[in-house]
This record gives sequence, C-alpha cells and structure tokens, in this order.
Amino acid sequence: MVAAFCVTAVAETAADPPPIEGRWVAKQRNLVLDLSRCGVGWCGVEVTGDKACGATMLRLGIVHPSNRDRGDLKGRIDLAAESQSYAVEASFFVPRGGGPVELIISGNTGDNFEPWRRNFPFREFFARVGDATCPPVPKVS
Repeated sequence: MVAAFCVTAVAETAADPPPIEGRWVAKQRNLVLDLSRCGVGWCGVEVTGDKACGATMLRLGIVHPSNRDRGDLKGRIDLAAESQSYAVEASFFVPRGGGPVELIISGNTGDNFEPWRRNFPFREFFARVGDATCPPVPKVS
C-alpha cells in the first residue's frame, strides 16, 4: 500500500494510454521488451544488448473491469529460465511533472498478483522508444 501511495504521489493514471505495442526500455534495470499482439493478449520479447530478438518473457491479457478490479493488464513475466516467474500487473502512468506516458509493471512470485502488498519483488517503469521489431514466439505448453 505504501508503494501505491508513492507511485500516486509522482504519477497519475493515463486517461488515454498509448498503444501497448512497441519497444519499451526499463528505467532501472538492463531490460528492453518488444511488446506486440499474441493471441488475445500481448507478449513481450526480450531485446538483447546487440539488438537481437531473445525469448518471449512477458505475457499479458486484459482483465475485464468489475467492482473489485480496474481492468488492468495482468499476466506473467519470466526474467530468467532458472528463476521463479512473477504474476504481474501492467498500467500506464503520466508523470505529474510532464513527459511521455510510462508503463509500470509490478509483480510478485506465486500464481496470483497481489495488489495490496507493501512492496513488490518486481517493479519497473518503462519508457516507449519506438516500434517493436521482434515477433513473439508462440507458446507451445
């Protein structure tokens, strides 16, 4: 909850978010994702340091709004083959000081995203820097 207040203090939810498709660069870690449509949702393909297409590490789907849910994008991210994946939620934010819309992805280990946690093992802000060029690899299992 404290983390939610901190994000609220510096950002507002975007009223008209940009298209999720595109190349997104993480602000705090060495991570670049090409997000594009795959099935009924979106997939994020890692872009390596030499601009080569890597593995599909993020899968998101729209959760329909209800009384308890804002209808954000939810899914899973696998940061490394040997590590446990994270249940994540993705939202768009406009910095209060101005600037381009950002994508924030927050997550925790386990099967379900827990929005009322005090902190998240995975939390990253992303800036859109262009169009996606890496296509997602279809999921086989």
